[in-house]
Amino acid sequence: MEISIFQAALIGFFYYLSWSPWCTYVGFFTLNRPLLAGFITGIILGQPLEGALIGAGINVIYLGFISAGGAQMGDPSFAGYVGTALAIISNLDVSTAMAISVPLGTIATVLWIAKMTVNSFFVHWADKEVEKGNLNMVAFINVVPPQILLFLVSFIPATLVVYYGPNAVNGMLSILTDDVLHVFNVIGAMLPALGIAMNLKLIGNSFTMPFFVLGIILSVHFQMDIVIISIIGVVLALTVSSLRNNSSGEA
Repeated sequence: MEISIFQAALIGFFYYLSWSPWCTYVGFFTLNRPLLAGFITGIILGQPLEGALIGAGINVIYLGFISAGGAQMGDPSFAGYVGTALAIISNLDVSTAMAISVPLGTIATVLWIAKMTVNSFFVHWADKEVEKGNLNMVAFINVVPPQILLFLVSFIPATLVVYYGPNAVNGMLSILTDDVLHVFNVIGAMLPALGIAMNLKLIGNSFTMPFFVLGIILSVHFQMDIVIISIIGVVLALTVSSLRNNSSGEA
C-alpha cells in the first residue's frame, strides 16, 4: 500500500493533537489512546476496521500506562498512530504490529524527554518576566513557545516515520525468515498479558478486585457482550460512588 505525504502529515497532526492542550483532557483521554489512534489512522488510510483492530491490540499493552512527573515508560500515542500506520501500509497482522509498536513507543520517549528538558528553560524565562511584572509575557511563554516545540518534536518525527518507515519495514520483512517472523508473532501475542498484568498491579486491592473478577465471570462463563458488561460496570461504579459519598456526608 502506498501512502501520500498528506496522509502521513495528517497522522502526524493527530499525534500532535493527542499531546496538546487544545482538546483539554478530552484529547489526552481519547486521541492519546492507541485504540482511537488506530481507528483514526485507519480512517485516514481508508481501512478503519483494520486500524481499530490493530489499535485495540496495541491498547492492551498500555492498559497499565501511567506517566508520573517526567517519567514515562513509553509513548502509547506514538505506538498507536505510527505503529498502526506502519502495520496497515506494510500489511502486517495484529500480533506483528503489536511487537513493533513497543520499540516505537519506547523510542518516542526520547522526544518526550527532549520536550520536558527544553520546557524547563521556558519556566525560568517566565520567572524573569514575573520579576519584571510583565504578566502578559508570562501568558505568552506558557502557551506559544511550548506548543511550537511540541509541534516540532511530535508532528515532524511522526510524519517522517509514517512516510518513510514502510520502506524500512518492508525491507526488513523481506530478509527475515519465517522463524524470525514467528518469534515476532509469539512476542506480540504475549504482550497483552504484560499490559493486563500492569493494569492488575494498579487495581489489585481488596476493593476493586471483586469487580474485576465479576467482569471475568460475566464474560467467560456467561459469555455476555463486552458492551453490556461495560454498562453494568458504569451502573455499579455510580452506585458505589453515591453510597460512599452519602456515607461520608453523614459522617
